[in-house]
Amino acid sequence: MRLTFRQCRNLASCVVLFMLTMSFYSASMGNDATSSLFPLPGTYKLERIKEVPPGWVIEDSVWKPHRLASYTTGSITLLSFFYGTCRDPMGCPAAWSIFESVHQEIEKDPMLHGRVRLVFLSLDPAVDTPDLLSFYRTKSNSTSPWHFLTTWSDRFLKSILDGMGLTISFELNDKGQRTGEILHMLKIYLIDAKGWVREIYSTDYIDPATALNDIRSLTLEEDKQNDRR
Repeated sequence: MRLTFRQCRNLASCVVLFMLTMSFYSASMGNDATSSLFPLPGTYKLERIKEVPPGWVIEDSVWKPHRLASYTTGSITLLSFFYGTCRDPMGCPAAWSIFESVHQEIEKDPMLHGRVRLVFLSLDPAVDTPDLLSFYRTKSNSTSPWHFLTTWSDRFLKSILDGMGLTISFELNDKGQRTGEILHMLKIYLIDAKGWVREIYSTDYIDPATALNDIRSLTLEEDKQNDRR
């Protein structure tokens, strides 16, 4: 049984859900009920939601394209979309904060070393070039790789966005010209090593602890599958 606050829409429903959650944990975990609001990793299943779409992205050079699948298969992946000039506190900065927290926790946990990658894909390929994004790559390491990707153009980006179910629009000035602000809903995708989206976190519920709990559940799932081989 997996109880979270993702369905919470108002104060009353939050209170009710909180009481139900604590009641469940009191019954199942005794005195340890208050230690966590999450079920233990591996005790619940994250269903397959959708397969990550095919696409082409660039990282180090515009002359060296990569298939998107090379960043969404082979390891558990936490992926979100951003752009370098985003200033909406509930947008890219919020995603950045979540990723920073997850990145730090992965580095502290040897069981996650080399098994999880973080990916940011730019919504503004005209501005966020590989050279500009290189500024962020110092955060990446072999223990917890963090990739900053872009695309050749809006056309290549659109096919990926459509496949991921994310819609964007552009703010325009009085002359009908883009101001540089890109309007989008914050979504963070948890992807398993086979390239399937297993969870989508949005502005309704974003918490690093939830993502880490789900990541650990996927690692345990992988371990069980490997044991059967």
